[in-house]
Amino acid sequence: MLDSVGVTIRKEDKCQMVNVYYQKKIAAKPQALRDILLDHHNLSDFFNASFSVLRQENTNEISGGKGCVREVSILGVRFKEEMVHADDKRIEYRVVDDFPVQAHTGSIEFVPQENATLVSYRIRCRAPWYIPRWLLQRLLQNDIEQCLNRLGARFDSR
Repeated sequence: MLDSVGVTIRKEDKCQMVNVYYQKKIAAKPQALRDILLDHHNLSDFFNASFSVLRQENTNEISGGKGCVREVSILGVRFKEEMVHADDKRIEYRVVDDFPVQAHTGSIEFVPQENATLVSYRIRCRAPWYIPRWLLQRLLQNDIEQCLNRLGARFDSR
């Protein structure tokens, strides 16, 4: 099983840019993984957060995909995320209104491999002055590792 972790932090626009990355090979097809990760109501199975859909996806888009807006509640903080792309190759989303972090984008890529999929999850954002960048980096890194590890475990047990 291949797992990769990467973290970079750089100074940009008076805020600290945070870039976290995790990669895992999961014994499932890309479409199955995509569908699970777009089932917003059940994402708490993979993240320590709760999710509720505020707006459905755009017409003719994959269920839970582009245009869908979800509210995320984690550690007592609520914020909105908008799905900006979803297909069998990748999912992309962004945090709306630059709160609690700024310029937050997430990308999950699916690369089919023999009887499995290599899943790469990357989050980029700028830490505001009131959140120590090392803390934000650690929280985000733990979140994406936990997500992919729990997702992988779901298919390992089948």
